Amino acid sequence: MKFKHFFITAALASFVFVGCDNDDDDDQPVIGALEVSTATDTNEEGVGTVEINFSTAMAMDTDVTISYEVTGTATSGEDYEALPGSIVLPAGDLSIAQSLTLIDDEEIEPFETLVLTIKTITGGEDLVIGVKDAVTLTITDNDSYPYENGIIVTHEGNFFQGNASVSFVSNDYATVQNDVYATVNDVDSWADNIQSMAFNGEFGYIVVNNSQKVEVVNRYTFESVATIDKELLNPRYMAIANGKGYVTNWGDGSDTEDDYVAVIDLDENTVVSKIPVAEGPERLVVKENTIYVAMQGGYNQNNIVTVIDATTNTVTTTVTVGDRPNSIQLDAEGNLWVLSGGNPAWTGNETLAQLDKINTADNTVADTFDFAATEHPGALVVEGSSLYYYMSSSVYAMEASSAALPETGIITGLSFYDMAVNDGKLYGVDAKDYTSNGSLEIYDLSDYSLLASKEVSIIPGEIYFNGTAER
Repeated sequence: MKFKHFFITAALASFVFVGCDNDDDDDQPVIGALEVSTATDTNEEGVGTVEINFSTAMAMDTDVTISYEVTGTATSGEDYEALPGSIVLPAGDLSIAQSLTLIDDEEIEPFETLVLTIKTITGGEDLVIGVKDAVTLTITDNDSYPYENGIIVTHEGNFFQGNASVSFVSNDYATVQNDVYATVNDVDSWADNIQSMAFNGEFGYIVVNNSQKVEVVNRYTFESVATIDKELLNPRYMAIANGKGYVTNWGDGSDTEDDYVAVIDLDENTVVSKIPVAEGPERLVVKENTIYVAMQGGYNQNNIVTVIDATTNTVTTTVTVGDRPNSIQLDAEGNLWVLSGGNPAWTGNETLAQLDKINTADNTVADTFDFAATEHPGALVVEGSSLYYYMSSSVYAMEASSAALPETGIITGLSFYDMAVNDGKLYGVDAKDYTSNGSLEIYDLSDYSLLASKEVSIIPGEIYFNGTAER
């Protein structure tokens, strides 16, 4: 019986001991320990006041003076109002809050941190600094650049009129700003025929065809950074590969053998070399360090894709496609799609248009889709595995896995000069009569409904999307 009583007593003691080992106790102040905390670790600068709490589980009989140190990347007097460096926990109280007032400035800046660390305690003989002796607050910015989070539309303007321009449309379509570059940089006539634009980090590169230059800007403010106006002749499109810029150039229209791709040092904003290519280099896309250039033919016609190795700046091969390849895209699987419009009837040598799928692993044509006679499509765009193109006042859609071209359009009655697709929406530009302002039309691809129509400027040509700038 004595042994039985002993075992029962031991088991009960063990149960009581284990029952006191509660993981939730880790989140409570240790008895006799002073710790610091805050309800939210991350706060936007415009939030106002943040409470920093000093607490203990055991009240003291006397006032306790808590001294603390403030460090971090945030600056006192600029990012937050200066803190006194100490606070008094009244006798009998378990906690006291230090109010931190954040300063809502207009400066665009990266997130910053404030670290408050308990250094000393005066008063309260049985009180010590606990394990949670410091708290880190992250202060985020609530300001934005004027041209982030929106749509950029470049406009060709009229040849020799110097009225090319750039427009910005906010993502909610509520704001339209025309002549962005001219307004920001306080200039009048600055560009004759904007062909396209490219982006690299915070920079935007505006390719101005008839001005024979590339204007470099901050893509979020459109402030001028540099002008590249040497070693360019009829520049068309630009892409970034292997840390360099590549710009297609038609050269002299009367010379069929002077076309090239200019290589740009993006640190110095200068042309450092030229890669000779066949006639009419036009749009280009990049997969890793390989550049694919659609050779539309310039003022004549061509039917190849030129492949360039960006590590050596040499042409490695060419791929034959249809006549006048006008658009080139990569799908989600890394396949290259090339849409060739064919020779139009006015040339006197009308040819069939075709869509080619190229295997980028070996740069061979994997599939070809032929259009009917007199059909001349253009403006191929891709989102994921979905392909869209424009033809005869309609937009057509097909999947990359499709075995045939679509027979009917998804949106009809259009007059697009070019188009783009982004996040399930189709964006098309209508040049109208080519002398007055054009428009940006936005469609929902889930039901093909028109979401918005916004007036922009003269001959809108290309559409791009600006996200949030890095902070």
